Amino acid sequence: MSDKAVQQGRGCWQKDRSERGVYQRGKIWYIRFRDQGGKMRAERVGPSKALALKVVEKRRTEVAERRFFPSANVTFDELIKDAIAEAKRSYALKKIKKHTTYRYRLLGEWFKGRKASSIKKEEIDKKLSDHCHTPANFNRYRNSLSHAYRLAIDNGKKIENPARLVDLKKENNARVRFLEAEEEMALREALRELHPAREAEFDLALHTGMRWSEQYGLTWSQVNWKLNEITLLHTKSGEKQYVRINKAARAALEKLRVITRGSDYVCPDQGHHAFDLWWRDVLKVSEVSNFHWHDLRHTFASRLVMAGTDIYTVSKLLRHGSVKTSERYAHLADAHLQQAVERLDGVTPGVTAVQEPALRVPQSIQ
Repeated sequence: MSDKAVQQGRGCWQKDRSERGVYQRGKIWYIRFRDQGGKMRAERVGPSKALALKVVEKRRTEVAERRFFPSANVTFDELIKDAIAEAKRSYALKKIKKHTTYRYRLLGEWFKGRKASSIKKEEIDKKLSDHCHTPANFNRYRNSLSHAYRLAIDNGKKIENPARLVDLKKENNARVRFLEAEEEMALREALRELHPAREAEFDLALHTGMRWSEQYGLTWSQVNWKLNEITLLHTKSGEKQYVRINKAARAALEKLRVITRGSDYVCPDQGHHAFDLWWRDVLKVSEVSNFHWHDLRHTFASRLVMAGTDIYTVSKLLRHGSVKTSERYAHLADAHLQQAVERLDGVTPGVTAVQEPALRVPQSIQ
């Protein structure tokens, strides 16, 4: 029997000993090689022997340079595990003790046990649309998923990123929802009935305008009692920022210091899930609709404007990068001024109405 043909029967391999690692089965050429761990791998190439020779040489080079990561064996679980590890490493470098990886964990549940290469753009789009009820939420989950794939690619895994093909939604950042006086009272009554210890957290947000992540990542070492100032180390802009403390905010901080005694954190140590549970309870009982925790920041800004504070100062207190971002609140000043002048209608005492001059009629027509 020839060295070139071990057997000619159907389904049997034809081995060409002139080129190691290249095999033919029927009309299709395959390659075989060992990966970094010594495991033998086979790969289908196609009807071209020349191509098979190029591919096997490429794989050997990738193995030698430790760049071979077969996409077929990369699981989505691995992607999420690596993304969570990278997030924790990043938080540690920034010295952020309190952090959350809930988006990665939820994404991991959606595609658990799947091959990373099996997840397609259409499937991702449907999952996001079903789960996310706002464009902003849709975009955050889409970006987290894309980041997990991008991180895997940066680490040398041979996979495509299907999340990058999912179009981002247009966000409406101009939304301004603020509390009316009766709504605030309803929320406070619900807080005192269901979760009385949480009212101080509510007051702190209402009187400082801090974002959720800023407030719930705040430590006592960042609170300067003498200067009535909070130092934010990790902000949306990535720069150190300062928050002023008024009397109401200071009172809230003093209550929280008793509640969280022994903790490094100003607010009770909790993640988004625990927070959502009690906050949803409060919203349900209070019957305040279409209201989010972030709207307390809008309320903070709106009340400043309606109290006569100029937009430049409001922008500084909100720590916006540009005054233009704060201009969404400008119309509230106009409405407030209109209400003020309306109060003058008919209530100006001591002023006699101006008499219209008598109409003089020419003698010629009398």
